[in-house]
Amino acid sequence: MRPMIRRLLHKARIGTKAFFATLNMSPQAYRVIRMLEAREAPARPSRGTPFWIHALLFIVTLATTTLAGYSRDGTLSSAFAFSISIMTILLAHEMGHYLAARRFGVHTTLPYFIPFPSIVGTMGAVIKIKSPITDTRALLYIGAMGPVVGFVLSLAAFAYGIWISPVKPIPTGVEGEILVFGDSLVVRAVTWAIHGAIPAGQDVFLSPVALAGWIGFLITSLNLMPMGQLDGSHVLYALIGRRQLAFGWAAFIALAGLSFVWPGWLVWIFMALFFLMIGHPPVPDGPGLSPAERLLGWCCVAIFIITFIPLPIDIV
Repeated sequence: MRPMIRRLLHKARIGTKAFFATLNMSPQAYRVIRMLEAREAPARPSRGTPFWIHALLFIVTLATTTLAGYSRDGTLSSAFAFSISIMTILLAHEMGHYLAARRFGVHTTLPYFIPFPSIVGTMGAVIKIKSPITDTRALLYIGAMGPVVGFVLSLAAFAYGIWISPVKPIPTGVEGEILVFGDSLVVRAVTWAIHGAIPAGQDVFLSPVALAGWIGFLITSLNLMPMGQLDGSHVLYALIGRRQLAFGWAAFIALAGLSFVWPGWLVWIFMALFFLMIGHPPVPDGPGLSPAERLLGWCCVAIFIITFIPLPIDIV
């Protein structure tokens, strides 16, 4: 009995070490992953996703975001203002990645939009990189161009949207029925710059364009978290190499703590453990980054800090 228990414990230790090596994307684990991927790859190269699928997903997502906008107050003006704003932000974000990848000869797909009937109407959009990223300079641009473009458009949409958003008394006697969208540093700053201090008992009721900008900020911050395959991890790895791993674990631990405040972070914990990973895969160093390129990378870190929302949505 004891030898069997020892064998089981030994296998458990090996399994745990392998799991954490994969989470950390250690060079040894990454080599094994690449070898398995090569073994499972089809003998003939894939022709890629037909263009009509990308177009269909875009059209369906345009429809679901329009319905989400219409559900706010039942007007077509709100429907199209929200839908066009959020779709422009998402498209610009993904095309930033796509064009940067093309610039450095990295093969990637067109954006896949994800329709999702909800108060937002979408779960965002993604592209899939189909060939290895050549070096850390390419990695920086591919990781940074999406969030930077998305942030600029989100800022423009939110600033205009908050300018036309009314400040009204918070309704009473409707407990559990009002959605409250959380504040990031940039949301607070822009709101204060336009409306000043909000009196007690009142709040800004977001216009459709402001809501699209707020969602754009949220998407930008989520993508800039410094974990695994996210944009923030690409950027940080390009700046500081394998030291990104420490920041990846710090972000993971922070999300675990924040999940006691907002359970939605549990989804991201699950995704990090089984899909995104914590560490970034090894990428060749290549030519050193110029001061301007390093500034671009650290600007992405700053954008993450000012757009992150610890409690994105609450119900009061």
